[in-house]
Parts: sequence; C-alpha cells; structure tokens
Amino acid sequence: MVGIDILEVERIDESDAFLKKIANEKEIEYVKKSSCESLVHQRIAALFCVKEAVMKALGLGADSKVRFKDIELCHQPSGKPYVVLNGVAKKKMESEFAGKKIEVSLSHTKAYATAIAVII
Repeated sequence: MVGIDILEVERIDESDAFLKKIANEKEIEYVKKSSCESLVHQRIAALFCVKEAVMKALGLGADSKVRFKDIELCHQPSGKPYVVLNGVAKKKMESEFAGKKIEVSLSHTKAYATAIAVII
C-alpha cells in the first residue's frame, strides 16, 4: 500500500495550537529546532503531510477515529525519517499488515511540502 500527500506550505496553520493538535513534544521540539521562521513553517507542513500519507497507506479515513498523534515522526541519527504508530494506526498495522513495515520520505521547499508512505 502507498500513501502520498502534498500541500502548499502557505496553506498550513503554523500556530502553536495547531502544532499541539497534530504533534507530540518530541515532534514539536524538532519542528522548532530551526531559527529560520520559514523553515519552521515548512517542517510543520511536512509533518502534516507525512501523517496524512501514512493514514492513506493504512487506509484510515476520517471515520476511523485515527488521531494525528497516533503517528509519530522520528529520525535516525543519519536524519532518515521513520514513523512510530500508536492507537488506531498501530492496531490497523498489526491487524492488516502484520510482519510489514512502513517506509516514509518527506521533502519541503518554501512553497510545497510532500511525503510518501509505503508499506513493504
């Protein structure tokens, strides 16, 4: 299964309230790590995209009760992104994709953010 998401960075809410709605403390720390305001906005957009892409790959729609915080974006020491699933997302992965893993990739520019999730 594959999920992909893309959006215009300027359309994403960059408020603390929105960030707290979609991200846990580690993700917020990562997003705000940059002193460049536009990079912070890009990272929020990319974070949103990766969570949307994972939801699409898992086949989780609005009626699934999945929460953005059920999908945590992490980074290996090399910088490679990966996700940790909790809640509804974890249950879906275990029940329908047992023995598989999710690979993610994300990218962002000043104008766009995108992410892809592939269950392999």
